[in-house]
Amino acid sequence: MTPAEAAAYARGVREAREMAMIAAVTIEARDDHRDLRQQAASAALHGLAEGLAHLLPRRPNPLVAIMATISAEPGTSGTVECPHCKGSLQWGRASLNEHLHMQCDTAGCLRVMQ
Repeated sequence: MTPAEAAAYARGVREAREMAMIAAVTIEARDDHRDLRQQAASAALHGLAEGLAHLLPRRPNPLVAIMATISAEPGTSGTVECPHCKGSLQWGRASLNEHLHMQCDTAGCLRVMQ
């Protein structure tokens, strides 16, 4: 799928989700909203909107990839590229509990303890 096709797909899914939510709220605002059919229709539209939300592509979290890379390395410290500023991200693994500590050398950028 090309980037243009992916953008069109995501836009279509977002618009369909928005329309389902609008229809559900419209039903809930009606005078007969307590009628069983209206409640069922509203619940179905909310379910459709929730299902459509799961179809939207999620951006991968760059920290997940960095954590996997660092976890696979045998050493106790090292340096990787910061996913936010492309600076130097220093990391160290604690010998007691193997927690990972990371800090970017750019002031105020990124600091993580896992």
